[in-house]
Amino acid sequence: MNRTGPAVVAALACLSLKLIAEDATLERKTETIAKADALFGQRYIAPAGKPLRLYDKETETGPPDSVIYWHGSSYIIELIFAPDGSLARVTLLPEALLHSDYWGDVPDSVELSRAQMQWFVSSANMLQPLGKAAEESEAPDLCFQSGPNLYCRDMYELASVSHYHLERMDNKHVTEAALRDVVISYKQSVTGIVEDVRVEGSQRQLKLAGQWYHGEKPGVVIFDKAQIGSLVRLVTYGCTTNERVCISFPEPSNSTSEQ
Repeated sequence: MNRTGPAVVAALACLSLKLIAEDATLERKTETIAKADALFGQRYIAPAGKPLRLYDKETETGPPDSVIYWHGSSYIIELIFAPDGSLARVTLLPEALLHSDYWGDVPDSVELSRAQMQWFVSSANMLQPLGKAAEESEAPDLCFQSGPNLYCRDMYELASVSHYHLERMDNKHVTEAALRDVVISYKQSVTGIVEDVRVEGSQRQLKLAGQWYHGEKPGVVIFDKAQIGSLVRLVTYGCTTNERVCISFPEPSNSTSEQ
């Protein structure tokens, strides 16, 4: 029996599906960038002699798939894409941090207003929905504090919005919380078979579809118990394929089942 014909048909079908997926990814990304161009305007080009600090060599494998825009004279907006062309993260941060990972290089006068944050969140929602607000915080309430630093997070149905504030004295010697940056991380559901398992430090990590994941902290049952061949369902926020390992959480129910 000649099986060449069916094999060729199967190969062509797989290739066709791959091309369809690639076309959908490109179309999704192109539509998002067109919307962002209309919302944010001027694309960012690094000044001569100021190379971009594109990625953290300790946590990432290379620069992300991203587009950057100016926001005023001191801030930029960066869109970072997921492998399927959707948005993984949208960040509003001082332009200085594109060239340095040290907040000391950011002038104290650089800050955002509450209105700017609201505009930014609304704009991101136009690019890709955040869903309904589930939990919101306003500095210093419900924020993690470390010295003068306040780390806050608002939870939405489809995203997490992190905002960093710095407590300082104003001209009247009254303590205020200055908003310094905002990061929107979109929720991603991950379902797959565990391909590999490893332990780094105190964290047991799982590999699904070529990407490594670990829990927010050691001792999360799904990461301690799952084995190669297990089916797991995770939720992660803002994960991109250039990250060495992504923080994730068990899906609320039926997190693990053995194959």
